[in-house]
Amino acid sequence: MDFCHNAVMEASSPAPSPSLVQRFTAGAALALMRLSARLPRRARLGLAHGLGDLARLLVPRARRVARRNLEIAFPEYSKAQQRRLLRAHFHALGEALLELGPLWLWPLPRALALIREVRGGAAVDAAIAEGRGVVLFTAHLGSWEAAVQYIGQRWPVTVLYMATRNPLINERLVSGRSRSGARLVAKEGGIRPLLQALQRGEAVGILPDQNVDPREGVFAPFFGRPACTTPLLGRLAERRRSAVFGLFAYRLEQGEGFRLEITPMPEDFPSGNAEKDAAVMNAALEHAIRQAPAQYWWVHRRYKDPAPSWDYPYD
Repeated sequence: MDFCHNAVMEASSPAPSPSLVQRFTAGAALALMRLSARLPRRARLGLAHGLGDLARLLVPRARRVARRNLEIAFPEYSKAQQRRLLRAHFHALGEALLELGPLWLWPLPRALALIREVRGGAAVDAAIAEGRGVVLFTAHLGSWEAAVQYIGQRWPVTVLYMATRNPLINERLVSGRSRSGARLVAKEGGIRPLLQALQRGEAVGILPDQNVDPREGVFAPFFGRPACTTPLLGRLAERRRSAVFGLFAYRLEQGEGFRLEITPMPEDFPSGNAEKDAAVMNAALEHAIRQAPAQYWWVHRRYKDPAPSWDYPYD
């Protein structure tokens, strides 16, 4: 488990107007979303895979990072298996891009109907009823955008997100993710809105699977190698002893929609030990990723900041 924007950002001067490049990029992105929202399912899937193949061939840095991550995560795979997984991964990236059109532009009931099955939601209902708040975490796995749409219409939820550098794309991102009812708060504004939501007995959502600065994180195993990991999940849960659940939206075959899996964390989580809690969280993330490895965001440099005595693994 990346959900109306209520983050308040103080600024000493007005935000600059979007540049010509930013306007063009945002316009192209919107045109692609509109196209994907109109295409039949099979045509959208074919275009997504074609775009994924193009990215794999034309963006060598992303290809190298993803290949190296797969070598780290699946050393037992043969080179041929890793190549097949790499290609499937770029196809999944194309699908993730083009499914934004249906998820963000279709009428909301039609978009929500893409979620074909939900497992574990009743446990979150029960935890919300206890009044101590619920912490939901997910990964950049499958369709986290579909997950945001679902939780926004089922529970009162505040979701932490990272703003993009393009203000026009950022506006589209916020409106798309929040349209089913989720409240988005920018990471740059701090976590106070999340704590306030838990105080009200509501849910909060975070995506804690990416590399963080060593000054902010702790090192915990992730696919057999230490990764600098945010301790935020345990800290949020500790404040009110809120229940914690992993929530993952897996993409079904042939672009037929999504299946949501909601799983509780162990009863002794959080333990109060940042390193131990980060390790437990990473283990849960790893387990979820292994269910559909091609759908994870392998193009991210997860080991960008290596642990002491470990090498920098990327070219």
